Amino acid sequence: MTPAEFDAALKALDIPAKAGAYVPPDGVSLTLHVASGGSSLAIGRVEHLRLAGDLVVARSPKTTTAVLLAGIVAMGREGSGTEGRRPAGFGA
Repeated sequence: MTPAEFDAALKALDIPAKAGAYVPPDGVSLTLHVASGGSSLAIGRVEHLRLAGDLVVARSPKTTTAVLLAGIVAMGREGSGTEGRRPAGFGA
């Protein structure tokens, strides 16, 4: 993935940039799909992304992982965030 493709993918997934990093809204996380040399890796529950040169540093609740930007082949968004939640009970 190129830097332009990375930015376009995050924009399409409605992930805003804050102070040089990409932070999904509350209740939303990302999965990065990375591939190299016939092997693949999915990095799930990503809550914070930042570019560091040719690397993407992805932070999840228990880990921080750095991968080559060129190795990212796809990104997925999980959760709808607090704006997509409906209150419990009856009514609108």
